[in-house]
Amino acid sequence: PVVDLYSQVSGFGGRGFKEKDKGEVAKYVNTPQTLLYDKSRTLYGLDKAKVEIRKKDVCIMVEGYVDAIMAFQSGTENVVATSGTALTTPQLKILKRYSNNLLTAFDMDVAGDSATKRGIELAQAQGFNIKVVVMTGGKDPADIVEENPESWHSMIEGAKSILQFYFESAFSRFSAQGGSASGGDALTPEAKREISKILLPVL
Repeated sequence: PVVDLYSQVSGFGGRGFKEKDKGEVAKYVNTPQTLLYDKSRTLYGLDKAKVEIRKKDVCIMVEGYVDAIMAFQSGTENVVATSGTALTTPQLKILKRYSNNLLTAFDMDVAGDSATKRGIELAQAQGFNIKVVVMTGGKDPADIVEENPESWHSMIEGAKSILQFYFESAFSRFSAQGGSASGGDALTPEAKREISKILLPVL
């Protein structure tokens, strides 16, 4: 069940787990848009997390229901999920009531005009302080918590500022083109040009 801020069920969601279902059904399946269930205005788990978000003055945002449930069970109770959508202005306005500090635990791509990047730009425009929880190996929070909850807690502690994340990601992405991830002079002119395309708009 997806519950609104007033603890009323507004819709339902599920996640496919079986390997044989991959490609046939979406990873997450939701109630369609209704008058009661508006995905762009819904943050899964906020009814349970809002007190802890206010107390800790930070909200940890994940993408899926199971990510939020697993993180909550590991002791991270200030966590909400966007239910697979990009961050929206209505969601951010709701969050603003509880904290100006946001940790994102999304699959982030610094290159290109990704929906995640646009959501973060919206959050920055509304005055949020944003940090990125860097997850390795393409894993999501649910996988990490299942393997080792302490790894998840360490990743939260080591969250990077958004600028630090963009810089490190851009340099490591192009270091294979003949340079070092530290951004030294060994980078090729082509790599430097591609890095500047990513970082200059951010700056």
